[in-house]
Amino acid sequence: MRRLQRRSEAHGSTMHTQARPSGFAGTPLRQQGAALMIMLLIVVLGVAALLARELARRSAGHQRIADSAAALAEAKEALLGYALTSDAVVPGAWGLLPCPDIDAGGSTAEGEAHQGACLARYRSVIGRLPWKTLGIAPGRAATGECLWYAVSGGWKHASAALPELINTDVNGQLRVLAADGATVLAGAVPAERAVAVVFAPGAALPGQVRTALGAGVAQCSGNHTAGNYLDRDAASGIDNATLAAAPDAIDDIIATDAAGETVDDQLIVITRAEIEERLMRRADVATRLRDLTTAAAKCLADYGRRNPGGAGDRRLPWPAPVDLADYRSEVAYDDALLGALSGRLPDGVGDSNASTGNPVARVLTDCDSAAVPEWTPAMLATWRYWKDHLFYAVADSFRPDATPHSSCGTCLRLNGGGSFAAVVMFAGTRLAALGQVRDAPPADADTRDVIGNYLEGRNAVNHPNAAGDGDYESAPAGSGFNDIVVCVDATLSVAPC
Repeated sequence: MRRLQRRSEAHGSTMHTQARPSGFAGTPLRQQGAALMIMLLIVVLGVAALLARELARRSAGHQRIADSAAALAEAKEALLGYALTSDAVVPGAWGLLPCPDIDAGGSTAEGEAHQGACLARYRSVIGRLPWKTLGIAPGRAATGECLWYAVSGGWKHASAALPELINTDVNGQLRVLAADGATVLAGAVPAERAVAVVFAPGAALPGQVRTALGAGVAQCSGNHTAGNYLDRDAASGIDNATLAAAPDAIDDIIATDAAGETVDDQLIVITRAEIEERLMRRADVATRLRDLTTAAAKCLADYGRRNPGGAGDRRLPWPAPVDLADYRSEVAYDDALLGALSGRLPDGVGDSNASTGNPVARVLTDCDSAAVPEWTPAMLATWRYWKDHLFYAVADSFRPDATPHSSCGTCLRLNGGGSFAAVVMFAGTRLAALGQVRDAPPADADTRDVIGNYLEGRNAVNHPNAAGDGDYESAPAGSGFNDIVVCVDATLSVAPC
């Protein structure tokens, strides 16, 4: 029994000993699993911290971009406001934009436009935004730097270099490209180029020194060296800090990531279309252009009254050609004996005077304000800036080389009726429905030499009015017609028609 008991105890002991490994084998595995969980948690927390830092960085970057965008938008509105009221300073000239603040010297205070030192006519200029001239506080990028600004030479308000032609058909000279240096953001066609660009400088990049140099920077600090604020894109070679040192040049501007490592300029553009849209909403502008057309027609009629033949001789001058070598220069608007009895409204009338003996050398520049009270200095200035928009047709009976006439033989008609010695027409804004394009040399190929890019319907089709008996057209403005037409009858009376 004792042997059996011992044997049994021994067996039980053996069984118990064999069973222990299965009872304790999970303890190291559980410890390994816990360690893995802890390591995974550490990794997750690390990743979360990195993501949080990246999100915070991006959020801060987005906020900086938003802050700079707000400053740029405010500057743009101030510039547009200046352009829409520039005629208060320069009569007849709507759309002029101020010159930049280009240096800290001279008599011009910080933040004021350097009108008297704004480079040559039609040469684009870059400098700091003239915030004081615009009547706003110094605009600042999110970096704290004051805004910079480039303006096209054909739109700048430079006291010694005003453009000779400034209206809604003048193209900008600044083409804006995307970060790839190839995609065009503004300027795919000449009419879409920017007339001005405002920049918010990013953080200083290697080589850019922004310490204060000299006086005249109390508000903005730093200096007036554009290359210390605006950047050059090495891949495309476009340098936002440098504009061509020549009139009528087309400059490229690059718009890249505001947080970029090689270019971090943020910018906003002003286009010709934006100025035009706001300008043409003003009822007083439309009224002034109608009044210009009537006043110019009266100056033309007054020419006929000054013929040495008196009341029996009411001949009128030849038109100027539609195709001009320089649409900006008023001396280009000179009459021409080319067999055409329609064209642009002439100013110089030397060829006509050879036939008529008229003493008036220039119909509009020398228009007698006593005879035409509407022809004020402000109206003359308006003509100078919009002269490419005025056209004219003369009847065969009233051409310069005709037998002196005071009544109609072969005359013009309007909408199928009447008898007129002449019609004067003002071409309204370009009509997209007709594909009208008004580009001009030297910057662009000439499309102003096509009368259909200005006038509509029979007013264009009648050109060159060789027989002097054309039937001209007047109608309400719409998508297919917006000419302003004024008639001059055989007695040289003038009235809108």
